[in-house]
Amino acid sequence: MKTLIMLSAIPASGKSTWAKEYQRTHPNTYIVSSDDIRVEICGTYQDHSRQAEVWALFEKRIHEYGARENATVILDALNDVNPVRLKYLKGATEFDKKILVLFPSTLEKSQKYNGQREEEVRVPPDILIGLFNKFEAPNQEVLDLVDEVIEVNW
Repeated sequence: MKTLIMLSAIPASGKSTWAKEYQRTHPNTYIVSSDDIRVEICGTYQDHSRQAEVWALFEKRIHEYGARENATVILDALNDVNPVRLKYLKGATEFDKKILVLFPSTLEKSQKYNGQREEEVRVPPDILIGLFNKFEAPNQEVLDLVDEVIEVNW
């Protein structure tokens, strides 16, 4: 069985930590991280000058890993609005099971954890507030495309 796990949350909510722990305890799990791809392409987490390339490679890797036998692919990105969620869920036709993992967080909690991050991965405070305000709850169309919804409350 091939499984797609879409993480969805604002920055500093624990997505990458959860993904790495899941990968450690589940064989054949691959993480597609927008942050890691940004570092690979641009050399730093903070350089957003080549976003089109980042997202093209993000999508390509979903399908590359999804072609592997019994693969679980984790989408480690904000996936913060329904059009983005729908794009990846509808496009991932090779997967037998799709799971949406939500990390409910308050702005204050994310600001606290963001402040504890290494400086290179810290999100500027005004950007964090903007992303918090932009975040959408999954709509029914998204929920209809997934087999399971998990909430992670740290």
